[in-house]
Amino acid sequence: MVGLAIGILLFSILGYFMVFEVKREAEKLTPVRIGYISTDIHHLAFFVAYYKGWYEEEGIKPVRMEYLYGMPEMMAFKAGELDAGYVGIVPAIIAKAKGANLVVVASANLEGSAIVAKPEIKNVFELDGKTVGTPGLGSIQDCMIRMVEERFNLRMNVKHYKFSDLPLLLGRGEIDAYIDWEPFCAEAVIKKIGHIIYTSHDILPNHQCCVFYVSGKLLKEKPEIAKKLVRVHVKAMRFIRENPEEAKKIFSEMTGKPLNVVDECWGRMVWDYHVNVKSIKIFVPFLIEQGKVSARDISDVDRFVESLVNTKLLAEVEKS
Repeated sequence: MVGLAIGILLFSILGYFMVFEVKREAEKLTPVRIGYISTDIHHLAFFVAYYKGWYEEEGIKPVRMEYLYGMPEMMAFKAGELDAGYVGIVPAIIAKAKGANLVVVASANLEGSAIVAKPEIKNVFELDGKTVGTPGLGSIQDCMIRMVEERFNLRMNVKHYKFSDLPLLLGRGEIDAYIDWEPFCAEAVIKKIGHIIYTSHDILPNHQCCVFYVSGKLLKEKPEIAKKLVRVHVKAMRFIRENPEEAKKIFSEMTGKPLNVVDECWGRMVWDYHVNVKSIKIFVPFLIEQGKVSARDISDVDRFVESLVNTKLLAEVEKS
């Protein structure tokens, strides 16, 4: 009995010190508030890195900050609630033009959006006069549907909804079509309530979609943390390209999206961490023309984009 009691005591002491050590190690990590859009496969690099524990390996404690779409995330960023994150390039442009101290340090994906229509609508020309949904004013998808309107001289009744409601609204016949990020286009296809009639590749091939950004404050005051974040991002992006099946499973497990839906959208994704600056310079004048940003805030497009995008850390990470 005495031996048993001693054994229990030693086990308890060992357990206490193990918990203490884990807690002490956790306290050494630097908290970084990272924003992302819920169930957005464009932000897969974050899901993979978080799932794999790669932030912790770099001494970072990732604080997950989830948003419904880009503009609320940018509002939170401007309010000082975020240190870094993933967001569409259009919300990033709008936020930067309005004074947000935001720096794009890498691409999260290119392309990856599509227009989904009810079965009887066969092409984009038939969207004239139809009700088309987008995931929010100021989203890249809203910008791109306006590009389609202008290119084909269409007049759509564009309405904004919660991104996850768009397939449901199409299925109920409340909208005729919608543009969304993946996997919410694939969801309608799998459920056979709609089909894809135009992709963001058709609108602007290899266009910049989502980006990885950090705050200018973090970049200036803690450049070593910013570099670690970029290193984690690049590691996750390379993993996605080299291990697509495992990456799909991670996204499915973390978001609850069925694997067949993830599989269906995969071919429309472009996993490239290099920023497509040329396409950004196309978006900026278009947003000015559409009144989403003021020409007073962006007097010189080239200079504005130079202040928005800084890939020096990305270049350093690639060389290391």
